[in-house]
Amino acid sequence: MMGILRYVLNMLPYMLCALPVILLWRGIRVPGLRSKGVRTTLWHEAGLLVFALFLVGLASQTVIPKLEFDGGAVRILSGGASGINLIPLRVFYDTYYEVFVQGNFEYFLINFLGNIVMFLPIGFLIPLLWNKKSLRTAALAGFCCSLFIELSQIPQPRGTDVDDLWLNTLGAVLGWVVFAAVQKAAPAFTGRFCLNHSKR
Repeated sequence: MMGILRYVLNMLPYMLCALPVILLWRGIRVPGLRSKGVRTTLWHEAGLLVFALFLVGLASQTVIPKLEFDGGAVRILSGGASGINLIPLRVFYDTYYEVFVQGNFEYFLINFLGNIVMFLPIGFLIPLLWNKKSLRTAALAGFCCSLFIELSQIPQPRGTDVDDLWLNTLGAVLGWVVFAAVQKAAPAFTGRFCLNHSKR
């Protein structure tokens, strides 16, 4: 659990720095939408803010180069990837070994479940905020985002794993399932997050 908390705390500075930029962007963008006959809602803007902050947090732990603070100096850690796995489904063996042989249950929480859970918002928020309701769209968005992350990690001192592609995509699909269930149970609630396109 401490590992998960560490990831969340590492995301916070990036998200706080991005917050005023996102608010400024929406402050400029919303009047432009209104001039085109598109009416946003407070719910949509709140959801969009959460989604943007989530993407910043995700990027800070996967794409943005790692920074090292040494006294008053800041250095960007460089070097090749700490490991590249091109063997599909190896994650099952690695998880078994870490959990049952090494007794490292946190590996399961971060490397297996974490790769699924961190992509749930992509599958949930894309159909919630935009008129992209299909499962295919959610799965494709999750896969493309994961592929971008894995490719960008190759020249960095981070691990690149082919299994992350399907784990992340599965997370996006499960996020879509949650959205579909919420939409069926409370369509009035999900409808609050939609943009309104007025006829001109």
